[in-house]
Amino acid sequence: MGIEQAVRHATRSPTAWRMRARLRFEGALRVRPRATVTLLAALATSLILTAGTAQAHVKWFVACDVADDPLPFRAVFTPTFWLLASLFVVLFCCSCTFERSRFGVLLQRVLDRWTDPLHRRDDHLLRAVTAISFALLWADGGLLLTPELKASSVWISAIQVLVPIYLFGRATLPAAGAGILILYGYGVAAYGLFHMLDYPVFVGLGAYFVMSVDQRLLAWRRDVLRWSVALSLLWPAMEKFVYPAWIAPILMTHPHITLGFDVAFVITAAGVVEFGLAFALLWTPLMRRLGAAALSLLLVAATFEFGKVDGIGHLLIISVLLVIFADPGRRKVEPLPAFAALTSGAVLLAVIFIYSGLHALAFHGWPAARFPLEPGASLLAVVFLCLNGHILALAPVAVRGVQRLIPAPRRSGRGSTGVSSARAGMTAGAGRARAVQAEAPETTDPAWPLDDGDFPAPPLTQGWRPV
Repeated sequence: MGIEQAVRHATRSPTAWRMRARLRFEGALRVRPRATVTLLAALATSLILTAGTAQAHVKWFVACDVADDPLPFRAVFTPTFWLLASLFVVLFCCSCTFERSRFGVLLQRVLDRWTDPLHRRDDHLLRAVTAISFALLWADGGLLLTPELKASSVWISAIQVLVPIYLFGRATLPAAGAGILILYGYGVAAYGLFHMLDYPVFVGLGAYFVMSVDQRLLAWRRDVLRWSVALSLLWPAMEKFVYPAWIAPILMTHPHITLGFDVAFVITAAGVVEFGLAFALLWTPLMRRLGAAALSLLLVAATFEFGKVDGIGHLLIISVLLVIFADPGRRKVEPLPAFAALTSGAVLLAVIFIYSGLHALAFHGWPAARFPLEPGASLLAVVFLCLNGHILALAPVAVRGVQRLIPAPRRSGRGSTGVSSARAGMTAGAGRARAVQAEAPETTDPAWPLDDGDFPAPPLTQGWRPV
């Protein structure tokens, strides 16, 4: 084979094709950043048009009574819900598969390079945005933490004005965090714990500043903040499923958001989209960065649609999402895509059950809350076992337990007769062997001593039996 044929064969091989594809992908991200940004912006725009109502906080624009009973599960788990939930699970599994590929690794490296300046200054960003937000709350004079939480006390206004002052110095950051936690505690006392479960981001933000005092806790601050903002977006997403009547007036006021689809379909789709993006914040590094970017774009787009109230109310959440987007992650944990599909679907059902169960517990007591809380806790237990790798170790134990619970079938007919005959034959054969062994004469080996009291007993293999 000549040189030209060898070169042609080498360039057509699968290895060479993969190398060319990798170089083209990396070159497109490095050399043509404008095209990459344009593509990402187009995808984000299509996502915004599909779920424009997903990030409008319902309680800020519609009079909602938290004491209202949610929809029964039969009305929640409709064919539309199962269709959209299955689509979400498939897309989430495909995204996790992409993250494990070499293209996902390259995209992660490019994002690390782009967001490194923001990652090194994320603490300054959070302190500045938090100071601005609480200064606006103090200037209003009648708000606690969000536009729907009303409070008009002098000491609350004093805490709101002291939080921005404490945020200027690093030594006083724990005091600012303690002030945020005190305001959240007042909200729990005034509005109830179930209502304040919409805003665990303030708990995470207060803990973030309190943990700044210890160098050993600095590495965990971002994880606490990420989990808190994920729960803040995950919990209100359940309102789209169990309280669709709260969202319907918003769609009636802004009919172009539906894009011509049915209102019930749009509400369910908005809930699935919001849950999916919030759940991505709890997953692997690339998934949570992409989820944070999509959620940031959705919140910014909702500001143009719903006005300044929505923008000011979501200002803190947007800043936290930017910090998550710039964070490369401490550990590179990559669960299998099959576990991703199982976990995402189980968490979606578990959160719906737990939402209804906690509502029943808050307003109707334990007997009414037991039915939805038990399946929700069971699903979360399955998720915990999957993520920790214990589900594979417990599978053989579960199989053995099921086998013990199921009684063995009785054998009848010729099979049982044959087994009984075989057992009787074995017993009879053993009896005849013992009889033959008992009648066997003693050994007459001349080498054996006459006085066997001074020597050890002979081996039993020679047919000798002790008297």
